[in-house]
Amino acid sequence: MTNLPPELREQVRLSLLRYGLRRTRTGMFRAQLNAEGFKLSADDVELELAYLADKGLVSVENKMVSPENAFWRTTAAGRDYLALQKEETA
Repeated sequence: MTNLPPELREQVRLSLLRYGLRRTRTGMFRAQLNAEGFKLSADDVELELAYLADKGLVSVENKMVSPENAFWRTTAAGRDYLALQKEETA
């Protein structure tokens, strides 16, 4: 990933979880992160999504037609994680 300090990498991951609350394509994740000021490559976004998937916090929908246009979504575990983050900051 682009040389981001750990605190900013965490913010990127939290943003990906929030954006994934609605089914989202990889390109839209990148556009939304760019709007937040994170200038990440498509590969960077894919790597972070893969990391979150390995943790069970997001999942990719398997599409039979055009699998390269995959949709990602936040899993129940990811939603729980976001809920706990809100409680800790409240």
